[in-house]
Amino acid sequence: MSSPVKPTSMNGELLLWNRFREGDEKAFAQISRQYYRTLAHYGGKFTPNSQVIEDAIQDLLISLWVKRASLKEIESVKFYLLKSFRNQLFKNLKKFKASELDNTSIEETDVVFSFEESYIKEETDKHFKESISLSMSQLPERQKEVIYLRFYQDLSVEEISQLFHIKPQSVSNVIQRALANLRESWQLTISLLLWLTI
Repeated sequence: MSSPVKPTSMNGELLLWNRFREGDEKAFAQISRQYYRTLAHYGGKFTPNSQVIEDAIQDLLISLWVKRASLKEIESVKFYLLKSFRNQLFKNLKKFKASELDNTSIEETDVVFSFEESYIKEETDKHFKESISLSMSQLPERQKEVIYLRFYQDLSVEEISQLFHIKPQSVSNVIQRALANLRESWQLTISLLLWLTI
């Protein structure tokens, strides 16, 4: 009987993923538990319908388990799951006549991103948090999603470009435009600007 693997590093996560691909049910359960909240939180950015989100997560997990033997090696479990979940969620939403959520283009994606949770995690000043939240809420929706994935979910520019099927430079341009908009709507301190610089 195989023992659980605690993914304390990227290598640990990939080891866990490979064990899942080999049919290890405990590894699969551990991956499911570890990323369930991340997927649910991301899904909440696209729809307030918790049942649709739950169904999409379950559909994804079932699909992964059924196709486990044919899955390829990956570089990041988190990125793979976010990308796969996004595709699955959009499919499910379209079944509920949410055709406006066409994921063929990042510009066409109409999502509602809420940044009530602190964009800068270590910042403890409530007023500062609220100022950033207000500034983020004024960004175009596509800029919000890219900023969310880049800084909140820690995806790389390359990973985001793969997620949206656009060039890395296009992602960098979106981020730079978002930061420019933030600077216009709220006077960022020099330290914050340095922290956000790519």
